Amino acid sequence: MPGDPSMDTVAGATASVHAQTDPAATLEEIVLQAQRCLPEFEHVSVSRIHADGSMKTLAAGSDLARSFDEVQSSSHEGPCVEASEEELVVVRDARHEQRWPTYIAQATRLGLRSQIGVRLLSGANGVLCLNLHSTSSSDIDPGSVGVAEHFAIHAGLALGHVLKTEQLSTAIGTRTLIGAAVGIIMERYGMNQPAAFSYLTRLASTQNLKVRVVAQELVDSVGTAKASSRGEPVPQGRSAAPGPAAGVPAAGVPAR
Repeated sequence: MPGDPSMDTVAGATASVHAQTDPAATLEEIVLQAQRCLPEFEHVSVSRIHADGSMKTLAAGSDLARSFDEVQSSSHEGPCVEASEEELVVVRDARHEQRWPTYIAQATRLGLRSQIGVRLLSGANGVLCLNLHSTSSSDIDPGSVGVAEHFAIHAGLALGHVLKTEQLSTAIGTRTLIGAAVGIIMERYGMNQPAAFSYLTRLASTQNLKVRVVAQELVDSVGTAKASSRGEPVPQGRSAAPGPAAGVPAAGVPAR
């Protein structure tokens, strides 16, 4: 019955969400599994709520779910916006809802009958919220509210984990790349590590680029030079001549 799925259904849904390994896949799985656990809510989305009340849809199960999000974003009000502060907001019989007149007037014209907004995750870039919209029923079974809360806890944990993992992987990758570039400069110009890092940051400043970008260019230039020396074709757009970074002369580099 609606709002009363078996524990196996909820457990399976949360396990499937936790099994995802990147943010995009996790967001899509959250939408899919929420629809399976709570089929009376036909239109599901996950959105990011900004401080000014505007929203960005990150994943949606239907075009209508996106439309409901757009109405909340443009009106800067609604269940999801409020859930960023209240954690859980329930709308039974949207036709008689008084809390957000601008949103409700437009949403009911789109067919909204009931809705649940539940917070998933809070962070520096805003609050992520799960939106559950029904266009078929004005009533919400109490069991559905409990399932939504239970599912949102696990979905938020899974999303938080993959986001932290991705950020850590990016940070490790960047540090490895910069370390490789510093090593190339040390070998090429006979510098010690602090001097080589200083030179790399100076190149980035001169080019008005991020250190990571200049480091990537330097590492790529070494790979290109090696390929050229072996007679391999140089990828289009790259120069075979080695250098500290693409287009940057080695001015100011002390002699060995």
